[in-house]
Amino acid sequence: MGGAKQACPASPEAFAWLALYLRELAQEGHRPEPHEPLWWTRRRTSRPLTYTALRAVLRRINERIGANITIHDLRHTLCMRLVADPNISLVDAQQVMRHRQITTTSRYLRPRIDEVIARVHEHYTRPTPAAQPTSTWQYDPADLADVFGGQ
Repeated sequence: MGGAKQACPASPEAFAWLALYLRELAQEGHRPEPHEPLWWTRRRTSRPLTYTALRAVLRRINERIGANITIHDLRHTLCMRLVADPNISLVDAQQVMRHRQITTTSRYLRPRIDEVIARVHEHYTRPTPAAQPTSTWQYDPADLADVFGGQ
């Protein structure tokens, strides 16, 4: 953030596309130095790709395909896919998205109703130890320990 270099986790496919992009830049005589921006415009004079220029790219694509995709849509899709993966923690997704607060990332937690029903059904149909009848009524010692502390 603020121009500081940071690690950016990405898929192997993303790195393959990045290598192709960098090869094309090199063939055009431009090899970005480590201190230079990675992304460059591809039209007219080569210059660093700004947020405004990226929006213009998306606008041209949208006009061509009849869509209305925004940069935020791409971020939203990434975050939805990350939080839906059971092998990626919410904190992992937060770091990738660069959200300052975990609550921002948690807004993307949207369980599917069929999954919720299945988990709740499994909860209620899971075998539990049968309650043992007692000759007299008494408090469960574990409940007393929870309320008043261990003894």
